[in-house]
Amino acid sequence: MGLLATLKPAAGTAAVLYTVPTGRSATVNLSACNAGQADARVRVAVGTGDAPPGSGWIEFDATLASSSVLERTAIALAAGERLFVQASTADVCFNVWGIEEVA
Repeated sequence: MGLLATLKPAAGTAAVLYTVPTGRSATVNLSACNAGQADARVRVAVGTGDAPPGSGWIEFDATLASSSVLERTAIALAAGERLFVQASTADVCFNVWGIEEVA
């Protein structure tokens, strides 16, 4: 298990945090850390396109207090699937750890 991706996206912007490589599958853990002084709203989605699909949200405007962490574990992803992240402030750092395996 190792760190697969890290990202600190611009406020209010959905961004791709991680994409499972072709021919692989992955089981990952996601961490969102609010390093800011104010609460943030956090979104996380799984999808295959260039933008988060409306049906792919696994967190939607979850409140993340200052100096707090949100964790999601054991997210199973197939080849080509992406984790999208978004926060209401630019103070949230997203990290994904996991295992990639030959599919």
